[in-house]
Amino acid sequence: KGFALNRYEPTAAGEWSFWVDHPWYSSTRYFAAGVTLNYGHNPLQYGPVIGDKVDAAQSVSVIEHQLLGHVDLATSFLDRVLITASLPVTFLERGTAAGGVTPTQGVVLGDPRVGLMLRLAGQPYRGGFSLSIGAQGWVPLRQFTSSAVVSQTSSDTHFRIMPKIVFGGIASSIMWSFTGGFLYRAPARLGDSDPIGSSVGSELQFGVALAYANVEKRLAIGPEMLLSTAVLGNDEVQVQP
Repeated sequence: KGFALNRYEPTAAGEWSFWVDHPWYSSTRYFAAGVTLNYGHNPLQYGPVIGDKVDAAQSVSVIEHQLLGHVDLATSFLDRVLITASLPVTFLERGTAAGGVTPTQGVVLGDPRVGLMLRLAGQPYRGGFSLSIGAQGWVPLRQFTSSAVVSQTSSDTHFRIMPKIVFGGIASSIMWSFTGGFLYRAPARLGDSDPIGSSVGSELQFGVALAYANVEKRLAIGPEMLLSTAVLGNDEVQVQP
């Protein structure tokens, strides 16, 4: 029935990272807002499989270009609680229709994401170590809205939820984060072609980030990496780890 194809989920508004969480907390009712843009090149390609590899020379870029924006909001209180929200908007998809999948025409919405993070120990931006736990949930708009608002590549048909744990801190101008989570996602597939590579299910996610950070200038620069692997499917959708 299709699923949200975009893999990028921005961190909470106000964080100094883009993809790997480094949550912030405040003792007053402090708010943050932002807009994040992301571009994907060839996020969906179909092609004949030879051995364990796809023959790139004969592949078809079903979604060759994908441009999204995310409207992000966050608020913190009690110096221990962070509440977040994010709404993805697909501005553009271009490619060649194949396998029952057609690039989205016009602007459509993705599934809104809400999150809650609780600080258990330390302060991520004021000490060398901190520990937080929380969860994120996605509302499947395709269950409640018309096809003109969402598309088969912008929204899931079932709720998603991901509990996660976050370690992080700043020491000697070095900011670091490590995250682990389990994303519960109903198995789904795109189109009517071979489901290998065009299906999703529940998955494990691990993230790591390391950056130079200047607290006074509110500046952080460094690499981030997120690793995910599917672990659960069903009889119809056989996901591959």
